[in-house]
Amino acid sequence: MLKQLIIWMLPLLFLGVDYGSGYAQDTDAGKTAYLSSCAPCHGTDANGDGFLNAVLKTPAPDLTHLAKRNDGTFPVAAVTEIIDGRTLIAAHGRREMPIWGFDVMVRSRISLIVDYLNRIQAK
Repeated sequence: MLKQLIIWMLPLLFLGVDYGSGYAQDTDAGKTAYLSSCAPCHGTDANGDGFLNAVLKTPAPDLTHLAKRNDGTFPVAAVTEIIDGRTLIAAHGRREMPIWGFDVMVRSRISLIVDYLNRIQAK
């Protein structure tokens, strides 16, 4: 019950948050979007050690080795489709990772996150 409550309430924490304005020019918008939307499960360094892992059926994966697992090429389309919900991941069960939808502002945040993940891939 607690797990379901956390899963359904987590997206509410981020409603109305402005990810694009009011930040200094040197702020990494992709990292900011990642930290606010992905880090609770995937960890602040994308290593799969987020604080919500304790309530997930399957631990969130390390996102820093996506390119390495894909012959050295970061899978931009695949990652985008997983984040926006077009590709279901068995470990997500009944969509434990919130579906982002197709709103223009949301789509730009997804692009920022995908770009950030691409930049932090392990060499």
